[in-house]
Amino acid sequence: MNNNYSTIVALLPALVAVPGLAQGVDDGRASVLEEVIVTAQKRESSLQETPISISTFDPANLDRLRVAEAGDVAKYTPNLDMRKPPGSYDNYGYSLRGMSSTDPSLLTEPTVGLYADGVYIARISGAAFDTVELERIEVLRGPQGTLYGRNAIGGAINLVTRKPLDDFGFKQKLSAGNYDYFRSETTVDTGEYAGFSATLSYTHWNREGWLDNLLADNMLGEVDKSNSARVAIRWEPTDTFTADFVYDYTDRLSNGSLPQLVWVRPYQAGLGGPIYAQAMEFASPDRLDGLPMAVSTKPDTWSEIDGYALTLAWNVGGVTLKSISAYRDWYAGTTGNEYGAFPSDGVNVLDGTGGVIPAGQYVSLFSATREDEQDQFTQEFQLLGEAFEERLTYTLGLYYFEEETYEDNPQTFVFPAIMAYGGLDQATQSFLCRDPTFADPAACLGKDTVLSTPIFQYGSDNDSWAVYGQFGYDLSDKLAMTLGLRYTRDNKSAFLRNSGIQRNEGIEQVEADDSWSNFTPALTLDYAFSEDLNGYATVSQGFRSGGFNARASTSSGFSTPFDEENVTSFELGLKADLLDQRLRVNSALFYYEYKDKQVTQFEAGSNGASSIIANSGKQDAVGVELELAFIPAEGWLLQASYGFIDIDIKEFETTPSDPVTGLPAGSQNVDIADFAKVIHTPEHNGSVILEYAAPPFSFGQLVFQVDASYNSTRYFHPVNNLYDTAGHQTLVNGKISLNDIELGPGALEAVAWVRNLTDEEYREWGIDFGALGFAVDSFIAPRMYGVDLVYQF
Repeated sequence: MNNNYSTIVALLPALVAVPGLAQGVDDGRASVLEEVIVTAQKRESSLQETPISISTFDPANLDRLRVAEAGDVAKYTPNLDMRKPPGSYDNYGYSLRGMSSTDPSLLTEPTVGLYADGVYIARISGAAFDTVELERIEVLRGPQGTLYGRNAIGGAINLVTRKPLDDFGFKQKLSAGNYDYFRSETTVDTGEYAGFSATLSYTHWNREGWLDNLLADNMLGEVDKSNSARVAIRWEPTDTFTADFVYDYTDRLSNGSLPQLVWVRPYQAGLGGPIYAQAMEFASPDRLDGLPMAVSTKPDTWSEIDGYALTLAWNVGGVTLKSISAYRDWYAGTTGNEYGAFPSDGVNVLDGTGGVIPAGQYVSLFSATREDEQDQFTQEFQLLGEAFEERLTYTLGLYYFEEETYEDNPQTFVFPAIMAYGGLDQATQSFLCRDPTFADPAACLGKDTVLSTPIFQYGSDNDSWAVYGQFGYDLSDKLAMTLGLRYTRDNKSAFLRNSGIQRNEGIEQVEADDSWSNFTPALTLDYAFSEDLNGYATVSQGFRSGGFNARASTSSGFSTPFDEENVTSFELGLKADLLDQRLRVNSALFYYEYKDKQVTQFEAGSNGASSIIANSGKQDAVGVELELAFIPAEGWLLQASYGFIDIDIKEFETTPSDPVTGLPAGSQNVDIADFAKVIHTPEHNGSVILEYAAPPFSFGQLVFQVDASYNSTRYFHPVNNLYDTAGHQTLVNGKISLNDIELGPGALEAVAWVRNLTDEEYREWGIDFGALGFAVDSFIAPRMYGVDLVYQF
């Protein structure tokens, strides 16, 4: 970490030494912070007057940070962690204020609501799509149960795209960098004709991988293609009616086989055979240059998204009626995710049915194919207005959501045979271990067995509806009160086809259905101490919907649902514009009580260990969030953020694992609150962005930027975290731009950039497979650098 800070310190004098940085007469560069408009409360308002802890990234910030996806802003947002799990570039894991959702199962709900132009994106799977023509990203922290409903207990992320322009416009951006990185973004605005205007956008990018596949001639981590298109059409026939139609499309083909072995348990290696022995040789806590991947011989993960949204708005007599209708379809899959592949010796690797894997055939410690489908329809009606000489504002809404999901995910894995077949039972071993050289009861000792779940299919049919209202009233010229109320009802039905349930219980398909309802109020008092200083106090509630256990291996484990989890939050905030609008400081202090937390538990059954979710967790938390923007002198801009959270786990009932073997330590659930960890939630995180815009030349303007982000230790599992914890991490990026180069009818911008300047090898995501005997991590991308050329008129 000291090396990273040394890099930052070394860069600052270099910026100051650039010719022309001395301050002179007014030359058009920003000398005050501009007002920021947000739509966090379903209506436009000033950021400084909106009583929510909210981070906003406007077009300048999005360009400054080279944002291409929603997750690109996480490092610069207090108490937000967004990362991609191993095996896919298309999925996110979220954690906001310590409330995390990292399971890509289509039956598990997120804790953070993701919205694109007001349309809810229901799953963390498929949420990492390219954003095109973004106008703003808003990150709302804390429960947003009133206006955003279910599954926003941690907060909500709003992606707001730019509306079509009234005049003709064109923009072309070309990027190139190391690892054969190439990106092209094209946007055309048609201008307004007879009330119609449109924006047409297309993005393509690709990149070579950065890890060698040691068993095939290809690179792991490759993005063979990622294509995104967007059509936005606006119709304004009158001053009181607007219709906006948006179609977005994403098509991505990639190879996300980046997880590497970081630890193999010696206990399993001692019981197992050549596969585990070879795995131990390849295991390394540091990022490697190559991995043995047998199945992943080409880009093998695909994702396709089609989204349609129609927003209608009527303004009659100062009252606005809005309708938001949307349909979204996601189809994705992979031909093989692997975690270590090694050749059989033809003797010691059993196929699970009494035979032996032929010599030279590659076997993976864990591999899976996957095919996913999810489609959703949403309809929302909003009524927004004012009354009593604008002292009362109100937002009323009706919301409907329906969804269908399906996943087919057969899996194969290796296990020490002596453990897989019930220890040293003589009858079992004599059938399964046919090697004549073994005549004792421990015939399987030193052998590996390939087990599989050839049938693992599940799906759901869900619907949800809600009615809500938020009312703001000015009690005086300085004091205002906001009351929010929402009632939600969820209806879910699901099925599971599992080879273990079929084999042990004779049930081909398990079906289940249930319903949940919840009431989520919120109350806020905000006070204007002065024109430039506002404070607020909020108490709010939110909930995460209940559901069913996709990974259950018993019929009862699936048909018994887990209930919703609830959070009650108390928050104090202060927002200030100081020093004649050159310094902006926004801060929040929060405390919450998190009850009925959905916790993964061990379930004993005829199929052995079964992983289920149950409501057996409780935690309290206190935290601080701070954001700062400062213009110390003309041309300079300093932005900083800091988040702190201290979480006290009050209850965490589950079956603890033996740290040596990874096996469940018994069959009874116990409270492990004293040593359980909160996952994907660093106690501290922060960022700094420093930019200097030099006085304009006759041919353009130079802009220099350096930014750094930091987070403290993160855990990937509440219990199994001895071997793949991520320590403190500091990342540094840099950028130099030459802007406003006049060229023909438009202007050209040239940018040189570098990311992960110090080429850190940090862990991004980890999975400890417990009883399977190994842990894997994926690592962040190495140093990336390149150039951008942007031309527009």
